[in-house]
Amino acid sequence: MKIKIILAFSILILVNISHEQLVDPMHTTHHGKELSQECMVCHRCEKGQFPTKANLCLQQCTRPFLPKATATQDVVIIDRLMNKYEPVVFAHNLHATMSAMSGGCNNCHHFTQSIDDIKSCGTSGCHSDTNVVNLKMSKPSLKGAYHRQCLGCHREWSHDTDCSFCHAGLTSGKSTVETMDKTDIVGTIHPRIVAKPAYIFNTSHKEGKVVTFHHTDHVNLFGLKCTDCHKGDNCALCHDIVKPEKKFVKHVETCCRCHLEDNCNFCHSNTPKPPFEHYRSTSWALNKYHKDLQCSKCHGPLKKFTKPSTVCTNCHIHWDVGVFDHGVTGLVLNDDHIEEDCEVCHIDRDFSTSPSCGECHDDISYPDDLPGERLSH
Repeated sequence: MKIKIILAFSILILVNISHEQLVDPMHTTHHGKELSQECMVCHRCEKGQFPTKANLCLQQCTRPFLPKATATQDVVIIDRLMNKYEPVVFAHNLHATMSAMSGGCNNCHHFTQSIDDIKSCGTSGCHSDTNVVNLKMSKPSLKGAYHRQCLGCHREWSHDTDCSFCHAGLTSGKSTVETMDKTDIVGTIHPRIVAKPAYIFNTSHKEGKVVTFHHTDHVNLFGLKCTDCHKGDNCALCHDIVKPEKKFVKHVETCCRCHLEDNCNFCHSNTPKPPFEHYRSTSWALNKYHKDLQCSKCHGPLKKFTKPSTVCTNCHIHWDVGVFDHGVTGLVLNDDHIEEDCEVCHIDRDFSTSPSCGECHDDISYPDDLPGERLSH
């Protein structure tokens, strides 16, 4: 019996000594406070397993409260990156909204105890603000910590990718920091997002099961930015490493911001709809001088489209008398008509109707008789 007691006591001493040797100094003090938690509060493995360097079995942090993700600045400038590049623009709020995909705020702020501690990684006492290689992997330098955190999610980076993927080169003009749109998910440096021209959605509606969304039309014709529709989207929709099953949510709410007053069949149909064509919808074909314009140029602001005026000078207010090139309409005036005022042929300056020849001629009429020559396109 004595041998068993001595053996058990010896094992207990060895485990205790081993524990003291293996515990990192970071565990003994936490921002100056003694650590009072048991190991298994933070390191909890599945039954029959134990924490290792490869698998720490870390649980969600048990701090008494978490600061709000948006309690700091919208954008954090990570500077001191040599003299070749601009400071890195880190859109903090955009990352905060997608923090749930990678473990919450403590994925980066792993030793933050209170709102007062959100100041600077360089002054936290954990990461030195130098480029000296830190031999202790648990406490890398500030530069190493930044890169470790960023590359944990931005895995598309490789040693073949140069610094300019994240760090904009210095230019002679305004910096990226001054010109970036902080509300736009692609307002920061990001590979070009190539969207499909159209997306076909199959819905559960009995009538009009198909909804065709022409992405190109909305971007090019209406001049929409990504965040005009994708206000609640984040990187996780494309880059979530967990890759859950895709669920198309909030599309109805998004579309109805503009189409609330439209009938259901404006979006819903039984077969995919073709893209917008001005002549098919309005019976008026756009010529080459108007077809590349955004709709709002003639119809006013989005959601309040109106029928445009047929008076050219309502848009072309800077025309000077005598300098208008009638050839842009496809008809070059001949010498007999080139000096005439517009309203001689276009009565009351109404350009939506055919011109009249009756003011000057009794025996000719448009379009059988032209006041010039048609251009061939």
